[in-house]
Amino acid sequence: MSWAHYLLQVNIYLIIFYCFYKLLLDKETYFVLNRIYLVSSGLFSLAIPFLRFELFSEKVVSDKLYISVSEINAVVNNYAILPQTQDQYDWGRLIVIIYIFGVLCYLLYFIYQLLAINLLFSRASANDAFSFFQRKSVAENLPERATVDLHEDIHVKQLHTLDVIFFEILGIITWFNPVIYLYKKSVKNIHEYLADEAAAKFQGDKETYALLLLSQAFGVKPNTLMNGFFTKSLIKKRIFMLHKQRSKKTAILKYGLFVPLFALTLVLSSATIRKNNQILAVADQIPLNDASSVVNQAIKAPLSVVNLASTSAVKLDQVQVQDLVTKSNVISPSASGDNLEKEKANSWNSFYKFLGDGIKYPAEAVKKKIQGNLVVNFTVSRGKVNDLVVQNELGGGCDEEVTQQIANYDDFFQKDGNYCLKVTFKLDGTDTQLKNEDATNTEGYTVLQNLVITGYAPKEEVTDNRVYNFVAMEIPPSYPGGLNEFYNFLGENIKYPVLAGDNDIQGTVFVSFTVEKDGSLNNIKVDRKLGYGTDEEAVRVLKLSKRWNPGMQNGRVVRVKYNVPIKFSLGTEKQEAKTDIIFKGYADDKTPPLVVLDGEIKEMGILKDIDPKTVERITVLKGSNAIALYGKSGENGAIVITSKKQKPRSITATLINRN
Repeated sequence: MSWAHYLLQVNIYLIIFYCFYKLLLDKETYFVLNRIYLVSSGLFSLAIPFLRFELFSEKVVSDKLYISVSEINAVVNNYAILPQTQDQYDWGRLIVIIYIFGVLCYLLYFIYQLLAINLLFSRASANDAFSFFQRKSVAENLPERATVDLHEDIHVKQLHTLDVIFFEILGIITWFNPVIYLYKKSVKNIHEYLADEAAAKFQGDKETYALLLLSQAFGVKPNTLMNGFFTKSLIKKRIFMLHKQRSKKTAILKYGLFVPLFALTLVLSSATIRKNNQILAVADQIPLNDASSVVNQAIKAPLSVVNLASTSAVKLDQVQVQDLVTKSNVISPSASGDNLEKEKANSWNSFYKFLGDGIKYPAEAVKKKIQGNLVVNFTVSRGKVNDLVVQNELGGGCDEEVTQQIANYDDFFQKDGNYCLKVTFKLDGTDTQLKNEDATNTEGYTVLQNLVITGYAPKEEVTDNRVYNFVAMEIPPSYPGGLNEFYNFLGENIKYPVLAGDNDIQGTVFVSFTVEKDGSLNNIKVDRKLGYGTDEEAVRVLKLSKRWNPGMQNGRVVRVKYNVPIKFSLGTEKQEAKTDIIFKGYADDKTPPLVVLDGEIKEMGILKDIDPKTVERITVLKGSNAIALYGKSGENGAIVITSKKQKPRSITATLINRN
């Protein structure tokens, strides 16, 4: 990975992280969490480009495979260097010069600020209050000096200067990104909010503390690396946040859920950003890896002379290489006897042999019968491999296997440049279609010799789709939790059909079904019917069943037929003992007591019609008790009768265990 490519990725992540912060977290009053998030964003942005998915992939060693490399027989016939008719300016070099100039300027300014800090502490004015690491300066004649001193103590104890220094250094290498200045501003704001919160609590009155800020609003901040108390540009925001209602506890879910999920998404997508062709194209045009030579050429005359066969000379920046090869443009041994060319050819042979010995047909690809082509693009710079990108992914671990082997090769000999390698994975013993049959080499890359990786397809397992009888099984299928759980499942889910209940239909429905290899129930049918909706209800409930543990025969999972008899019965209440209600006569039939049945006043004669079996409770009230409840009507007493509540008919469904 080149420095330009890395720098582009860092700035992309900085922008994404800050957008997330601005949208969801900026307005929250969880200042400590906001500080942690911003600092972590900078650290993650620097680290994510180095995360490679190959670190997390499991390498499975498969059987010994045959690997063949096509003969290297293409010869580079001729190259001609043609001078271009018009001068072309190298914008990539200009960008490098501007970037380095900006880095130097910001670095010098940063050093200047560090050197000026001692001078600022020695010449602090009477109205200044600021701090830097463990040092602080608070003028003696400041109003509410104790409060201001506590404010600066918070900056010192919480090491706010570390955050400032970190983002200043990060800003030096990403000075061209506007977002880095927003990071600096946001971090400084949070520092002040944290210190203001503690200082206002010490002051005891937010209004008084706000007036203290306003009274010194025109104080001058001595240094951008320091934490100053009187910062004019922040006064308005500080007073606003001081009086803002604290965020609800539910707002912390944004940190607990969305931040890790967002960070994980960025890590997983880093490979996509790393492989983005547009980003790679931009990075290739910016020669930051060779910045020193770019600067030297900018200082000296940027001209080079190239000796052609005709001894003619042209400017190096104004030549174009035209490929005159009639065959595929591949790296191969030179036909000449030049020793250097022979060394190069032998070095490429070593590279092919290294890949041939190291690449294994992934077990996952063999299992899934994956075969086809993949194209890998990579850059060699100073003997190291950078920017490994799979152009046509094959899957099944093939892509990771090839890129890992290329990345492990460390013996490149004068091969700086962009290269394209096509690898074909082929399985013997299968007729599955080749993936990426039309995969082509990448334009603008030097094409290496095609590699062919050969493996053997796994033997086809004989599929046994026979349905076995439950009785003859080595291990019969079973419901999770056992038969008792199955009984409970039926009892909880079967509903007695209304038609069967109204006609007092009781009996047994015999149902059969097939327990498939995955435990699902199939071919559910009624072998002996009962009718009146009971058959359909039995089938309906069995379709709701969870997956069973499948049956086993000869060590293999097989399909098994299972029979279930389900009994439908109407539950009946026990007959209660016969009960009679006997009321003794009254001396004066003209003054009978009041009769109240289930809250309603009835005639005395209704007592003859009441079925004793329907009575739950009888209460006799006399004198003042009856009058208190029923007024004058109860002066002769009251008989209060409460009937039993009518209970619904009990309906049950049970399973008969045939075993």
